[in-house]
Amino acid sequence: MEPNGHRKANKRDPVVREDKEVVNISSSCDELQSLDPWTAWAYKPRTVSFLFIGACLLIWASGVLDPESSSSPDIVSSVKRGVWAMIVVFLTYCLLQAPSTVLIRPHPALWRLVHGMAVIYLVALTFLLFQRRDDARQFMKFLHPDLGVELPERSYGTDCRIYVPENTNNRFKNVYDTLFDEFVLAHIFGWWGKAIMIRNQPLLWVLSIGFEFLELTFRHMLPNFNECWWDSIILDILICNWFGIWAGMRTVRYFDGRTYEWVGISRQPNIIGKANIRSIHTCSMGQR
Repeated sequence: MEPNGHRKANKRDPVVREDKEVVNISSSCDELQSLDPWTAWAYKPRTVSFLFIGACLLIWASGVLDPESSSSPDIVSSVKRGVWAMIVVFLTYCLLQAPSTVLIRPHPALWRLVHGMAVIYLVALTFLLFQRRDDARQFMKFLHPDLGVELPERSYGTDCRIYVPENTNNRFKNVYDTLFDEFVLAHIFGWWGKAIMIRNQPLLWVLSIGFEFLELTFRHMLPNFNECWWDSIILDILICNWFGIWAGMRTVRYFDGRTYEWVGISRQPNIIGKANIRSIHTCSMGQR
């Protein structure tokens, strides 16, 4: 208790919370007023309307209003419809209630939807991890009838000779076939995109070399991972990955983007910082 019967307001004081809520509401109203009148409607919450419309559509699609005509003896069809309905319900929830990301254009709801798709992809991969290979392929047919078929895979490490003297048409046939493969462009554009997202050259090089070790480790499982030494070291790491990383960092600098300094656990100043291993420091290009 303070003198004259007054006490200090703390963070738990309901009056302070109400004031903060009033400030937040007023700031939200100011933001809505500053928006384009043609697009301001998209920033107003309509959760109840979407909930009512979504519930009606879900009831209609499930067939509970007319169970005799909608019932099917095929259990596969019912499972497929149920899985797709579950995905749609989860994405609708993410669209309305998921936390917003740092991306706001063209609308935060779009990036909430993208985040929901990423979560579904993650849990689907987790489910497939516990299945046998053939069972996992058959499960993919629930998504599309053309899936579930083993695709032909090429082994890049069958003949690692750079010079093939018996081939009179092209004595560098192995190098030629590898250079004009679709994975060359996949490496370049893939690491260009990774550089734009990660924006730290040392970490990008660690990931680039680490992925080649990953291919070396699991080449007994996938023939595509079986590569020659010159394909893995020279073509992938020193040419394609390097060019993709260089182009990505140049793109970031061209648009005056920020680079990220991903801080390791040993460089964190305190215990809390060491526990939060995802913490990063950002700095503008002019400070680097």
